[in-house]
Amino acid sequence: MNIQNAMKDPDSVFASPEALEMSEELTTTQKRLVLVQWQDQLQKLLVADDESMTRDDAKARASPGRNGDCLRRVTDILTRLPPTSTNSCE
Repeated sequence: MNIQNAMKDPDSVFASPEALEMSEELTTTQKRLVLVQWQDQLQKLLVADDESMTRDDAKARASPGRNGDCLRRVTDILTRLPPTSTNSCE
C-alpha cells in the first residue's frame, strides 16, 4: 500500500473508513494520519455543498448525504483508535 496515495485520496484506497480501521498494513499512527486527512477533506466538501460551490468531483456529487455519513464514521473511528505516544524521551 502506498501511504502517500492514501493521504491524498483515502476514498480511492479504502472502500470505507471501516476498511481503513481494519487494515493490518498501517500502524495506528498512520491510520490516524489518513483518517484526519479524510476528515478534513470531507469537512471541506460539506462546506462547499453548504455554500453551493461547484465541484469537478463526480464521486462526491453522486449521492447527497454520503459525505456527512462518511464524516461521522471517520470521526467515530478516530475516537476509537488508541492514542499515539508523543513522548520521545522514553
